Amino acid sequence: MEKETKTVAICIATFKRPELLHNCLASIGQLIIPDNYTAIIVVVDNDSERSGESGFNKAIKNINIDSYYYVEPEQGLSAVRNSLLEKALDHNVDFIAFIDDDELPHKQWLINIIKGFKINNSDIVTAPVLPINESVAPDNFTTNPNRPSGSTPRTISTNNVIFSKKLIGEHGLRFDRYFDFIGGEDFDFFDRAIKKGMTPVWIDDAIVFETIFLERKTRKYIIYRHFTGGINAIMRYRRHHSLMVAWSKYLPKIIGKIIGALISLIISPFYEHKKNFNKFLIKASNGIGYLCGLLNIIVERYRY
Repeated sequence: MEKETKTVAICIATFKRPELLHNCLASIGQLIIPDNYTAIIVVVDNDSERSGESGFNKAIKNINIDSYYYVEPEQGLSAVRNSLLEKALDHNVDFIAFIDDDELPHKQWLINIIKGFKINNSDIVTAPVLPINESVAPDNFTTNPNRPSGSTPRTISTNNVIFSKKLIGEHGLRFDRYFDFIGGEDFDFFDRAIKKGMTPVWIDDAIVFETIFLERKTRKYIIYRHFTGGINAIMRYRRHHSLMVAWSKYLPKIIGKIIGALISLIISPFYEHKKNFNKFLIKASNGIGYLCGLLNIIVERYRY
């Protein structure tokens, strides 16, 4: 008896990055699809002017996967991701995968991430995102022996994840609009899924690559990323806990971050100056971000 074919929606949110979207879709077009599975591509553009449509139309000419382009005019990370969920449900899929529009899946990505589902009998599977300088996914990669397949992920984001549709069907989960412009909506979404009994697993061989541009390598970007990341961590915690509880949990962490930053700064002239100075920047920026979050000083990083 022939097995029932299951459908995976590969979901991509985009905003004013048509060339990156094109590269992402071109890489998806090279995927090897597992036996007894069908894939579709669902793109939701958060730009009402449809800036991603040109990249989408150019890419799908060379893709043998059914592809769909939609627009979500209401701004916000949660808004566009919820639109992706709704569109996926409209297509009656069994699994939903998310990657970012600046990422490139390895050709074995879908095979390996589906295999992770089967082997681990999980509801959520997440995997690595590896930095590259190219705009085409390489054939080879190296796994991290410190994070073996089958382990439990600390956090789960939408940059490389697949999950059962029961998270949004049976359990009714959606991305919280509170996080529209500050980010962290994906961490919060999967945290709530786990609290509802959904089982997550990390696998090390379902690789997605992210092209790292020069501006993301600057110290200015490092400071901004870890500063806003600190704020974001606090706001996620405060969403479900009182401010007093948040202070009691994060004040010791702030003190630890500042002490660690000072140690990195002091030793930087003696040991690998650049590496230790970057550690100082990361710890200090993150600690200050924590403090700003507790003081309700918010940076809406994703408001355009």
